[in-house]
Amino acid sequence: MTQVAEAAISTEHQEGLEALLSALQLAVGFDSRCDYGDPMGGEARNRRAFAAHFGELESLLSDWDAAVERVRAASDALWEWFARAARERSLREPPYVVGALVDRLATWTIERSRRDELEVPYELRSQHFNDAFDGSERVSIYVEGQKVAVLPGEPSAGLAQRVEAVDALIQALFEDAQRCEQAQEIGNARDSLLDLKLPLQNGLALHTAPGKPMPFSAECPLCGASKSRDRHLPT
Repeated sequence: MTQVAEAAISTEHQEGLEALLSALQLAVGFDSRCDYGDPMGGEARNRRAFAAHFGELESLLSDWDAAVERVRAASDALWEWFARAARERSLREPPYVVGALVDRLATWTIERSRRDELEVPYELRSQHFNDAFDGSERVSIYVEGQKVAVLPGEPSAGLAQRVEAVDALIQALFEDAQRCEQAQEIGNARDSLLDLKLPLQNGLALHTAPGKPMPFSAECPLCGASKSRDRHLPT
């Protein structure tokens, strides 16, 4: 990269680059994609300026954005797996609260995948509460603190067996999810992101010393614009 040592960038441009560095550090800290503040569909002037001044980080930042997208796609794929599996097992409303059930099981599976616990057997915590609605008895079933099904309390004969059957069906769905490729990818994608995080944070930190002057770059569109303005200033 061509750097012209004879000139320093303007104070305004330096402050803009420092703000961009801070924004990128924040994005990495929150495991988010990097936002350079360029308008959607417009010229990527800020990104080009960043690449011109900190070219050694450009490839790492691109890898980071790809890893963030991989994590997002893995989570979406797991939710889709649960929704499809619920349909295939005829888990419909009523009696199931399908959205809540899928959300709770998917969230719990993601947490277990990130902790590398998918192969560790786990029995879901299930709770049953008898209540009434519009004068009818019913049983609300909670899994891991989330209401996931409501069964009619009548006929009372065989109610315990019907509740147990719901618990068993949900447990089987959860156990199948722990073995699916989509759940495995959650942990793999997360590991890939973490492998990039510390090197990227260290690389960004090298350029954030307060008051550290940044040299002019002929490849930076903002440096060029700043220099052009300076030439036309009245003396």
